[in-house]
Amino acid sequence: MGFVYEAIILFGVVWFAGYVFSSLTHYQAQRGNIALHHTFQIFTAMVFGLYFSWFWAEGRRTLPMKTLSLDIVDKRGAPLSLVAAIGRYLAGLALFLLVMAAARWIHMSLVLLSFAPFAYCFIDGQKRSLIDLMAGTRLVLRPVVGKHIRGLV
Repeated sequence: MGFVYEAIILFGVVWFAGYVFSSLTHYQAQRGNIALHHTFQIFTAMVFGLYFSWFWAEGRRTLPMKTLSLDIVDKRGAPLSLVAAIGRYLAGLALFLLVMAAARWIHMSLVLLSFAPFAYCFIDGQKRSLIDLMAGTRLVLRPVVGKHIRGLV
């Protein structure tokens, strides 16, 4: 659920960032300009990195994380430092790029492996994803204290 909600929010973030990039560089995904295409891909990865690193660090949370009462903490249960948040993003990016390379060079059906880091939760005793295992973090449900919805309590 949180993954889908996050994707909806990220659509707006990437759309706006892509608009800024194309306005500054006049890039329109035209064929033949491979250098600008790769620059745009790197730029997009950096936008994602800034977004996630900022919101995961120092106890901040993305809107979907706030809505679903989720936190990302380190091994001790403390909020992530900025360095740890960047490390978590880079771990996820590395797994994503590995899967995309396998899909490109071996067989397109391997793109289904992009779900494997999240499926790892089903076999890990602490319900961590492969990304969390690599980064030394975990996603936890934040207890909701003192909030009552009228008519449900």
